[in-house]
Amino acid sequence: MDSSVDPPFDFSMGDHRDKEESAHESHEQALVNDLVSKNKVVVFSKTHCPHCSDSKTLLTTMGVNYKTVELDKLQEGGEVQNVLGQMTDARTVPRIFISGQCVGGNSDLKTLNASGELQDLLKDL
Repeated sequence: MDSSVDPPFDFSMGDHRDKEESAHESHEQALVNDLVSKNKVVVFSKTHCPHCSDSKTLLTTMGVNYKTVELDKLQEGGEVQNVLGQMTDARTVPRIFISGQCVGGNSDLKTLNASGELQDLLKDL
């Protein structure tokens, strides 16, 4: 298409959709996105979960500075867990993010550690 023929309306429609989508971002989605973008390592956890404790112990032992979000201590914890499920295709905890990417749960973290990949992911932190 020749842009001189098409009115700039097409471009504003694109901008409008972007604003509309961000306006529909829920409080919980915004919370998750904010935490993941502002922290190098984030562990979404529950205080009573042994797999969560295992992951936090591994990261602590490695000297990793990480942010923990205890979903069972948040009023909106269930909704945050739903958002995590939509984002990562899994609702289980822990949900672990490193440098903005979900690396999975406890078994995934252990697998990354055993292969040496976890150290590579964390080396620049």
